[in-house]
Amino acid sequence: MDASVIIPVYRRTAWIGLCLQALVNQDYDGEFEIVLVDDGSPNFEEIEETFNSAISGISIPVTFARFHNRGPAAARNSGVNLAKGEIVCFIDDDSIPDRRWLTEMMTSFVSPVTALVSGRTSSYDRENPVPLMLEQSVYAGKTFATCNIAYRRSAFDRLGGFDETFPEPSWEDNDLGLRALWAGFTHLYNDMAVVYHPHEASLDEYRAKCLLNGRGAAVFSRKCLRTKPLWGIATPLIMTRRLILGMLPSTWLRGRPNVNWLKFQWSLYSLKGFIGAFTGVKR
Repeated sequence: MDASVIIPVYRRTAWIGLCLQALVNQDYDGEFEIVLVDDGSPNFEEIEETFNSAISGISIPVTFARFHNRGPAAARNSGVNLAKGEIVCFIDDDSIPDRRWLTEMMTSFVSPVTALVSGRTSSYDRENPVPLMLEQSVYAGKTFATCNIAYRRSAFDRLGGFDETFPEPSWEDNDLGLRALWAGFTHLYNDMAVVYHPHEASLDEYRAKCLLNGRGAAVFSRKCLRTKPLWGIATPLIMTRRLILGMLPSTWLRGRPNVNWLKFQWSLYSLKGFIGAFTGVKR
């Protein structure tokens, strides 16, 4: 088996059928399998029905497993344990891969020294200005997102997989990617490996995502304080560096969300999530 595509799923059914269908339609000449891991969803029967409908009549090997709810990091690790591929590719249950996504991912591993490959994540909604601004600004530099990344299995195993002490879908991807770089593994970025993701379309959704980011950063920072203190100290400082944008009139005077406003909100609400996670006070 050349590759295994691993998808953790929790609750979502609106997107998973589209994701699976896009994988079935991949323009890839090699062998690959799909491993779907349900993370203890309360609507498991609905997800199972969606899964069975999406893969009906296909020849691609598929595995569908269910585990107790332990978070996305644990679900992905469970998927890797079930996988047979030399390359383990990760995509989220609300993401749609381009037709050539898997081909682009796999050709990026042509050098044996390449240990991980990430691709370009684009907004699924091309009409709403907010998701497009997020794609071009706040999310433009995100390197290790699990909606679009692949690891050589040998490197993933040496790193010990995702850290399961991250309880939410936030920063467990950055943690693994940074550990890979610290260990000396080679990372490549392929702009042609495209995945479409439904970036937040409303301001309430966006602020909730910012708070989630802060909580994940707090877990990472606390962990690093024991092993890499400078990273533990620097994480909240780097995360909140765009607060200064709140002092610019252009951030506020346009009467509608703009790139500077989104960046400022990201730092502000991420900081609130970070402080709340450290103090145990919800904000």
